[in-house]
Amino acid sequence: MGGPHSFFPPVPSTITSSPIDPPPTAHEDGTLPSLLRDRRDGRGEAVAFFQKRAGTWHATTWGEFARDVTALSRALLDHGLEKGDHVAIMGDISQDWVAAYMATVCSGGVAVGIYFTSSTEEVEYFLEDSGSKFAFVAGEKELAVLLRSRQAETLKKIVVFDPAVPSSKNIVSLPRFSASSSDCASLLDEQAGMARPEDNASIVYTSGTTGNPKGAILTHRSLIEGLVTIRSFCPALFREPQRVVVHLPLSHVVGLGQGIVLPLISEVTPYFGETGADFATTIRDVRPTYWMAPPRFYQRYAAELVSRINASASVGRKSYRFAMSIAQKALADRQTDGPDDPFLQALFATCRDQVFLPLLAEIGLDQLKYPYTASAPMPPDVVKLWQTWGVNLKEVYGQTELVGANTGQMRDWSKPGTIGVPIADPRWKTRVAGDGEMLVTGPGLFTGYLNKPDDTLEALRDGWLHTGDIVEVRPDGQLAIIDRKKEIINTSGGKSISPAQIENELRRSPYISEAAVCGDGRKYLVALIEVDRIAMTDWVKERNETINDYADFCSSEAVIHLIEGEVAKANQRLAPVEQIKSFRILPEELSAENGVMTATRKKRRKVLNERYAALINSLYDDSEDSLIRQALSNM
Repeated sequence: MGGPHSFFPPVPSTITSSPIDPPPTAHEDGTLPSLLRDRRDGRGEAVAFFQKRAGTWHATTWGEFARDVTALSRALLDHGLEKGDHVAIMGDISQDWVAAYMATVCSGGVAVGIYFTSSTEEVEYFLEDSGSKFAFVAGEKELAVLLRSRQAETLKKIVVFDPAVPSSKNIVSLPRFSASSSDCASLLDEQAGMARPEDNASIVYTSGTTGNPKGAILTHRSLIEGLVTIRSFCPALFREPQRVVVHLPLSHVVGLGQGIVLPLISEVTPYFGETGADFATTIRDVRPTYWMAPPRFYQRYAAELVSRINASASVGRKSYRFAMSIAQKALADRQTDGPDDPFLQALFATCRDQVFLPLLAEIGLDQLKYPYTASAPMPPDVVKLWQTWGVNLKEVYGQTELVGANTGQMRDWSKPGTIGVPIADPRWKTRVAGDGEMLVTGPGLFTGYLNKPDDTLEALRDGWLHTGDIVEVRPDGQLAIIDRKKEIINTSGGKSISPAQIENELRRSPYISEAAVCGDGRKYLVALIEVDRIAMTDWVKERNETINDYADFCSSEAVIHLIEGEVAKANQRLAPVEQIKSFRILPEELSAENGVMTATRKKRRKVLNERYAALINSLYDDSEDSLIRQALSNM
């Protein structure tokens, strides 16, 4: 591995848009093994990525990385890995995770990412559904979870990244496993010649609408062509060196793209923070130039900056308010048609250099030139505040099934509220169906869901991906998401969650007849509870409480305490990101009469969210939102 690193400043029904760059074709026939071979041969001494260990950043070159991957790949083959075999990988973000992934695909295998926070039940499902033959885990914690699964006995070998974990018959440390491999000098060249773009490379699990997660099958072509779409809205990533902090798990499609695939085809260098380290420290260390993050990250950092400003000395606050008054006018000027006002923009440049950049430097975002957000609704005030500070934040649209993005805001300083226009690559097409659903086709689509033919047929029809999102086309051609066809919640932290599955867990209680889980675009999940009138009436009678009407249930402390316990029981059966953080008992029963249910007792989620908006909002801490609104209103 390389030595310590010193940081330096940075270096009709089908909608179309005008191309900003010739469509990229250099990687059309590429595979991940061939791309790694090309990096080794053409940039062997260049840095592939940085990993922080024991407080020091260490660089790994492409030559070193290819050597490590090849040794690990040979070990997998020596232990019986065959083409098409599935290999599970469970652990936090690290270079070992990346090496395990690349070794798997360079051996002809298929990598199956498992979130390191997964429960034993989830791990068992992932292993059984994928039929994994091998597993990599980070350390003792992940190993213990995996070994509690009955599927652990079916694995040929469990490889542990942590060298301190003792080996046994079926368990071996990563260094010992790699060292056991036979001669591998020419293996990468052989595998690069054998791999085909249509070969499966990854299984990425995404939330099912009604049941267990679905494993999206991604080929080498899916991954490469999906990530090449970024060139349409951010060509600089393919021209100039960029730094990115990998913050989402590598089992997430964004983490997989930023940490593994994008560096193979662009000028982006990923940085992996120390395991368990404070993410804010990593950001300050790296000072990224490019970042694709869910709304929650931008919201949290905006609130932190506003808090710092409010706590600063009076003179500093006055300078900031003056700079903000100039910046807001300059932003409005940039967002109107016609030439910019040179005097106003010069004033803004001074404010940016003297006020905003030092402020952004405190959290490590002063060199962020290419910030993007996706995966969940972004509050408009958050976008406006970042843009006012001079950070050119833009929104794009993507999902696991298309890997990259099919639309994005192309114009600098785009107004919030849209997902932009379709990308310029003519091989990708976006259209709006008669019911408003956005449909996408292109070379990077997933090929189906593992073991779920019915779900595959529903998602992929006639070569078009049915995204499940309802959009409208604005007069200027921008697309805006106005509803969701699929019952999926996208939290502001970037998690896609099935509310139906959580609601089913809540309804296991004899006292809960219905539940509505909410949290789209929010930090965490909450629930509106409809109690079972008969069961609850009997329960309160036994305690000599007086209940005259259904609405009385929501104000009874005894009833609230009982339901609190029932929600806690359900939470024990759910993954941490699926757990209900707060709830309210509804003052009325859900029915077709009040418009929130269909005649067949299906939820009208949009109507439900509108009708009970005040109740839902009361379940959230809106201190960050208030800080951001205050920051904009005080200009």
